[in-house]
Amino acid sequence: MKNKLKEKLLGGGTALGTFMMTSSLDTAEILSYTGVDCIMIDGEHGAMSMETAGKMVAVVRNSKAAPLLRIALNDMALAKTGMDTGAEGLMIPMINTKEEAERAVSYCKYPPDGVRGMGPGRAVLFGAPAEEVKDYYVKANDEVMVILQIEHRDAVENIDEILSVPGIDIAFVGPFDMSASMGLTGQINHPDVQESCRKVVSACKKHGVIPGIMTWSGGMDQHLEMGFKFLIAGIDGQILYNGMKRLVNEYESKI
Repeated sequence: MKNKLKEKLLGGGTALGTFMMTSSLDTAEILSYTGVDCIMIDGEHGAMSMETAGKMVAVVRNSKAAPLLRIALNDMALAKTGMDTGAEGLMIPMINTKEEAERAVSYCKYPPDGVRGMGPGRAVLFGAPAEEVKDYYVKANDEVMVILQIEHRDAVENIDEILSVPGIDIAFVGPFDMSASMGLTGQINHPDVQESCRKVVSACKKHGVIPGIMTWSGGMDQHLEMGFKFLIAGIDGQILYNGMKRLVNEYESKI
């Protein structure tokens, strides 16, 4: 197996993805062919079950986009089943301490680096002896990406300790949750929130971790200039709504 998204980021490139929150396999397939680098299937706030998430991973894998999965919390069972979907990266929310980071990484790695069980999930075609998955157990620890979310003021305070943990590929900032934890709910461009983002980027450079952030139209220039390399923009529901709303507005302007 070869994780092209990870290879691109480690080579100094940037990447753009989008969030999938609905459980539509068709929408996942459509979005994966738009030219995005990855699709983040959202098992934290999304509507899909783990079974459906696995099917979404399989659909996205047929495109050039990398299928990624966010689980609901830093939990061993969720991480193990999430990894077994065959996702090329796992995002784990609300990591605020070094100890939480250590647990998260361990859940994503096979022994001796972690505690992931070597079960025959979708990642290895449920045990089928296929040529395409024969080296998965050997290479997964190095290829599957561990993405930890930095979305609380406590995480920023502990960022150097958190990122000192081996095995973290991306530290992903959630600016909305960050602002809420600072008593600045929704004020994502407040100077204090922006300073917290810069602290994360600085710590990422120090520890060799890729900085990522939730971005939006009009915010990409700012985030790229700040040094973020991994951007996720848009949510499938918003994309569908905004696209149809533009057509409705055009229609209503003509009648």
